[in-house]
Amino acid sequence: AGPDFPAERVEAALWDAVVHGLVTADGFGAVRALLASRTRSAVPTRRRRGLRRGANPAVGQGGRWSLVPGASELADTDEPDLLAEAVAEQLLARWGVVVRDICAREQLALPWREVQWALRRLEARGTIVGGRFLAGFGGEQFALPEAAELLGQTKKTARQGQRIDINACDPLNLTGVLFPGPRIPALRTNTITYIDGLPNTTASCSQDL
Repeated sequence: AGPDFPAERVEAALWDAVVHGLVTADGFGAVRALLASRTRSAVPTRRRRGLRRGANPAVGQGGRWSLVPGASELADTDEPDLLAEAVAEQLLARWGVVVRDICAREQLALPWREVQWALRRLEARGTIVGGRFLAGFGGEQFALPEAAELLGQTKKTARQGQRIDINACDPLNLTGVLFPGPRIPALRTNTITYIDGLPNTTASCSQDL
């Protein structure tokens, strides 16, 4: 970022590249920093007056961004099928299992039908599998073979009460998306408790400002 390329423009370009499956980050830190900046920009000006000027720029914080292999050629193509397949592969790499609800959460520039056709083509090539992997979701579901195998093993494993606490701003905040029940707002003051992979709403802390 600089005088000719302010941080806001760089962040907008990054978001556009992420949506089209052209770039990836080396960790969730970069995604969280970009998401935090996007959230702050949506806050009314009067609520941002107390923030330190120039604080928390998303670009350059939390990790590094790089082009997905082959993305430079894809960015210059007008072939929609190639773009849809790149987005489908990015979703599979990110989630392991892809359903329509996940695409709605991602706010993709491509309509679901194009991503769906791309997933069907990948299944026909034998690189991914289709089936019923997640309960409570209608429509077609697609998964990476290793993700489908891991889900099968997890289903057979007895629950051990494993507890994990995450901040509600974490991308793993899937309440109201992949899990039934209300959505816990992505605020730094909110904590979500997962027990054996399921959110425990009674133990989750929601302290909205």
